[in-house]
Amino acid sequence: MADAADGETMTAIGFHDHGNPLDQLDVLDVPEPEVGRGDVLVDVKATALNHLDVFTVRELDHYVSEYPFWTGGDVAGVVAETGAGVTDWEVGDRVLVNPVLTCGECEYCRQGQEQLCPDLRTIGEHRRGGLAEYLSVPGTNLFSIPDDVDFTTASAVPIAGSTAWGALSSRAEVRPYEDVLIVGATGGVGTYAVQIAKNVFNVDTLIATTSTEEKADFLRDLGVDHVIDYTETEFDREVWELTDERGVDVCYNCVGGETWTKSMRSMAQGGRLVTSGATAGPNPETELRLVFIRGLDVLGSSVDRYQGFHELLEYVWDGTITPVVDDTFDLLDYEEAFRRVLDREMYGNVVLTQD
Repeated sequence: MADAADGETMTAIGFHDHGNPLDQLDVLDVPEPEVGRGDVLVDVKATALNHLDVFTVRELDHYVSEYPFWTGGDVAGVVAETGAGVTDWEVGDRVLVNPVLTCGECEYCRQGQEQLCPDLRTIGEHRRGGLAEYLSVPGTNLFSIPDDVDFTTASAVPIAGSTAWGALSSRAEVRPYEDVLIVGATGGVGTYAVQIAKNVFNVDTLIATTSTEEKADFLRDLGVDHVIDYTETEFDREVWELTDERGVDVCYNCVGGETWTKSMRSMAQGGRLVTSGATAGPNPETELRLVFIRGLDVLGSSVDRYQGFHELLEYVWDGTITPVVDDTFDLLDYEEAFRRVLDREMYGNVVLTQD
């Protein structure tokens, strides 16, 4: 496979300016990425979409160093070429990309807390991603995909799965005997959080919020014990009743907005409220008295450390956790795929595929 220096080009779904993805994204003919020392060129077969892709197109101009830019952090594909010094991968290997890039040298990286690296960069957010035919990444950021796992399923793991794993395992340290509330459970992160809480940590009672009866049925099938329709009732009051006015030990909220204070009101004494997103608004009203009177721990989380990503994959590969893929689209049908993400009506992930 030739690199950009040889004049080869590829198709990418990118943008030259920020705004609504449906207005800004276009089919581009761009140079194939160069393959540097230690890098691997991946022939992209599947790329899952996340809200991060929407945010990057819409507003994250301070992360983009050069235009045109294309997003796509969740990538699965086949090794097409290896750079100098790469010995772990061969052409034809089936691989999954860990989209998190770190310096490997700072105090946090040395301690195995790579997610706190000051130089952390994410493929598809800070660096051109996988909404293209090819992606060049460090060989150290690749994981083998088992033969019995398809590219579409694998691509739905990295960002959503690692975010949920980092929140519940590394930060909240969920225990089997605890009651857990997941706010906004039908999205990509939420569907992982449900399975992690129930299938991995075997929590005592799992409660989740959603907006329709159809979504409620889906969550019950996924393992949720009690589903609350937040459009019909104040979910904090119902949590209070379900727990005999005790509250939950852990609440995972990656929504923000008007759900934030209600989540705080749902907590038991000494509970842990963990957040890793703000899709409904980053500056919610809060209630500080609940924090100090109930002795709450408010924990921030993002994608997990490298070891956590490896732990998560073990549970996915053995079937304990099943990535939820709502629908698949050809790469050139990107508008419909992004529309599904923008409408927030999907379960789990939407994936763009290539032959």
